[in-house]
Amino acid sequence: MKCSTGGEAAAKALIDLGVEYVFTLTGGHLNHIHMHLEGSPVKLIGTRHEQGATFMADAYGRMTGRPGVAMLTAGPGFTNALTPIMHALFCNTPLLVIAGAAGIEHRDKLDLQDAPQIAAVTPMVKKAFVCTQASRVAEYVEMAYRTAYTGRPGPVFLELPCDVLGAAIPGGEAPYFKTEVHSQPVDREAAAKTLEILRSASKPIIVAGSGAGFAKAGPDLQHFIEAAGIPLYTCNMGRGIVSDEHPLCFGLAHPSRNGAATQAYLEADAVLVLGHRISLVEFFGALINKDAVLIQVDIEGEELGRNRQVQVPVVSDAGGFVRELNELAAKSPLDPRRYEPWVAFVRGEQERYEEERKAAVTSDAVPIHPQRLVRELDNYLNGEDDIIIADGGDTHTWVQLGRTVRKPYRLLDHGLFGCIGGGICNTVTARLLYPESRLALLTGDGSLGFNFMEINTAIRYGMRFVIVVCNDASWGMIRHSQQLRFGRPFDFVAWLGATPYHTMIEGMGGKGFLVTKPEELRPALDAAFAADTVALINVMADPEVISPASTSLSKLGAYKTT
Repeated sequence: MKCSTGGEAAAKALIDLGVEYVFTLTGGHLNHIHMHLEGSPVKLIGTRHEQGATFMADAYGRMTGRPGVAMLTAGPGFTNALTPIMHALFCNTPLLVIAGAAGIEHRDKLDLQDAPQIAAVTPMVKKAFVCTQASRVAEYVEMAYRTAYTGRPGPVFLELPCDVLGAAIPGGEAPYFKTEVHSQPVDREAAAKTLEILRSASKPIIVAGSGAGFAKAGPDLQHFIEAAGIPLYTCNMGRGIVSDEHPLCFGLAHPSRNGAATQAYLEADAVLVLGHRISLVEFFGALINKDAVLIQVDIEGEELGRNRQVQVPVVSDAGGFVRELNELAAKSPLDPRRYEPWVAFVRGEQERYEEERKAAVTSDAVPIHPQRLVRELDNYLNGEDDIIIADGGDTHTWVQLGRTVRKPYRLLDHGLFGCIGGGICNTVTARLLYPESRLALLTGDGSLGFNFMEINTAIRYGMRFVIVVCNDASWGMIRHSQQLRFGRPFDFVAWLGATPYHTMIEGMGGKGFLVTKPEELRPALDAAFAADTVALINVMADPEVISPASTSLSKLGAYKTT
């Protein structure tokens, strides 16, 4: 690769890799890369905070399956990104974080923004690289990018010292070895065994997570459940790979959907888990019937058997595994009639759950019930290409319980790390990827404050989308957990007050609306989606309504006390 400096080599490698966007906050350590990306096919998105840039790159990785790229200046720019990097590790996001660094000649001399970046980030990433030779910069960029998406996806860190980026490359030729990795292993023997287990089961379910989503397994999975007649639940980036409106897809695989997913987990006699990790969400495996035969398929062997004994552990790509099931089933079909009573039971539990929610989703109470807010937004954004981004504690829960997902990558939240505050950033990325889709962020008022200034980023780039704030004037999930555990909320730290976000956005060039009554929701949505800018609807929600997730967290995990 012909390059004059390390910075040009980095830029040319990103261009050759087909990177669409680099999310960045400009800084002196990055100048030698930025100058060579100007006017290139790679579009630079300049943010207001490095955390925002990294959240945006993470959202790109989760919504495309291709590595998102964040570029950060050294020291405090790097440390600002540690939270979304850790979040990406929990979400298995293909993410490349490139950070500048103090020059090699000035290490340990108290240079400006010098920091032990590799030591700090190594526990949070798949791999951490540092390049100390200008002639090898392009090679390292390609290697880091490839590492982010091969095998189990995850965040990768690359440190490029500023003097390496500015250094001339002897002879103007940088080695560059582009390697595309697509094939993934498929365990055919395990697929045959899985089919026989499902054939003998009476109450099987399939749970599809991010691994199935990243593998683009949706069409093959839909074909399989239709041929087999087996109920499907989805979660994380698996949501929407088969539409929630499909008669055999029962939506969110989460215990907070009381009578729906919970009863299926408790009564299933065979559970096929595709690209999903068993975690707190399944009460660390305790939610799954102890007598069920558990088949877990994951591209990463270390995930198999975490928290729960797995009878059939399978190291395999989820998409390839489902295709193998289809090939085997075509030769020796399953009998869907065998599972008809089970499907009827699951559907009945789903209907019972919806009946239990009916009073909340139709409530005319003031302040507004959060489930009524979610139902209004779900009904409004009812096209398969419409997108909702969820952020917050209880607010995120209400979205997950009430959103109908009809297509992959049309619902994005904060994932297993529980990392609130990235909602605006995720929405910016969703707008870049889907410029024509109707797009809304539904966020808690506390979460909104973390990266509020990224609204300025969206407006600077001429974006249009709607932010709906479920404003309960507090850190709602924490406040409710305190109430449940200790008999009272700690309002001296949990109460925020009714912040007028609808007027704050006006000062940034956006459009704001205040909603205090349920009947005002639809007109506000009409006006907000008609606005030619970023619009925000500040919805005053009932601060006393407690979500199922808050109830669960008061008994489990980090909030549990003796």
